[in-house]
Amino acid sequence: MTVRQENSSRARRALVATRDDLILRSMLRRVGDIPELVLLPVLRAVSEDRADVDAGWSALTAHRVRGPAWESPQRSWQRRYGQFVSELEWTATELTRHLPQETVTELVSSAVAARLRRWLRWLLPAFGTVGLVPAGLYPDVMDAGVAFATFLVGPIHRVAAEADGTLVYEIPECAMHTSTGTGVAQTNSCLMGCKAACESVFDANSAMPLEFEPHLPGLSCTLRVHPAGPNRMITTVRRGHE
Repeated sequence: MTVRQENSSRARRALVATRDDLILRSMLRRVGDIPELVLLPVLRAVSEDRADVDAGWSALTAHRVRGPAWESPQRSWQRRYGQFVSELEWTATELTRHLPQETVTELVSSAVAARLRRWLRWLLPAFGTVGLVPAGLYPDVMDAGVAFATFLVGPIHRVAAEADGTLVYEIPECAMHTSTGTGVAQTNSCLMGCKAACESVFDANSAMPLEFEPHLPGLSCTLRVHPAGPNRMITTVRRGHE
């Protein structure tokens, strides 16, 4: 690699890191308080020992770190994301000690999905325009769009295109796991706060149905972006103009 290529690559990484940090900050303004303001009150209500819950939460949040006056975008992104995931994982896991797994999944995923819909309210109608993309350009256009998901999942790349038009992407080590710095899978955050929530927002009736296949207890995941039927695409586009 030449010096010019190396400098160009370094500049691109810095640009992506800045983009990811800014997008994450925007998202966390919508979903970041869910562990404390939505899940923690429920946990206190269902637990037989509220003092123990408060002690556990205090111990967890004692590690909250306010960033320095200046920190790199990469460090800022990891710190903010890691704190959010750690708090989501703790509250969700504690809730499963008192409530059925299905109940907790519904609670967490519905809370996250509702906030995500609010956050994406201006973009969701635009996703319907994927039906207007020529078939020959569709994979490349989707690749460009999926590339923006690095703020949420880290590096991601397409590995296959299935016969029905479904595009298959691999996430080698999802950032939801790695951002915490623990080196282990954040199982409930993954299944409830990411997979279930995102599949609810981008369900089979949406213009861009998503299907996540986490490879737990590993840190990798397979994402399938399914094509929507022509009628659904047209309906979505029309609604976006109403």
